[in-house]
Amino acid sequence: MIKFFRHIRQSLIMKNQTSKYFKYAIGEIILVVIGILIALQINNWNESRKSDLQELSALNNIHRDFLKNKDILEEVQTSTLLILESGVQILNHTGKKVKPDSEDVFNDWLNQLFNSTPYYPQNGFLDDLLSSGKLGIFKNVELRNLLSSWKPDVEILEEKFNTVDKNEGILNTYIIERASWLKADQVDDKVRNITFPKSGFTVDNRYLLEELQFENLVENVVIHADSYYSKQKKTRALLDEIIALLETEINKAND
Repeated sequence: MIKFFRHIRQSLIMKNQTSKYFKYAIGEIILVVIGILIALQINNWNESRKSDLQELSALNNIHRDFLKNKDILEEVQTSTLLILESGVQILNHTGKKVKPDSEDVFNDWLNQLFNSTPYYPQNGFLDDLLSSGKLGIFKNVELRNLLSSWKPDVEILEEKFNTVDKNEGILNTYIIERASWLKADQVDDKVRNITFPKSGFTVDNRYLLEELQFENLVENVVIHADSYYSKQKKTRALLDEIIALLETEINKAND
């Protein structure tokens, strides 16, 4: 093709058709420019298509992780609710209030009070994007902002759990010194590899209900568990918002 154009130029020059030569040269330049623009457009289209495919893959990976994170959080919420419910039941029977008819019922509440569960979300793909500075792969600015706020939100949730866990530890030490965990564990419905024997002591764990310190320690666990649960609900709302945006972007990319 280049030889063809060169032959035309030489022919025009030899025929001394200068005016036609310049017109032809301009036309040739225009053709070259148009060719370059078309090539750039095709390259831009290919790059845009490549970027869109990378974004869709990232959206699907994050969506899968966050659906799992939602399941994990629901389990944590269920565990925390057990703490709140059992704690309130115990507080309904402290001091001069009527004691539970059965020690087993009280022991069951006691076990459920030690049910705090940490939240460990699946953040592998998001961590990779954040560490590599590639969160900008998502075109939706709101989605990027929500994903950026996810890790700090989870850190606050971890702090709330640590406070509950600390107060459970204090209460546990108190119970170890004054009651029988062996009797309490006998009524626990968890699947175990062993069967606990009966305690060798005649202590009735309901005696704890008469102690003001026990009431205060249980109340501390409950109040911090309530704060933990409140934060879980806010994290759940953030999760739902992120998942909804992800699904919207995935649907747009697939249209």
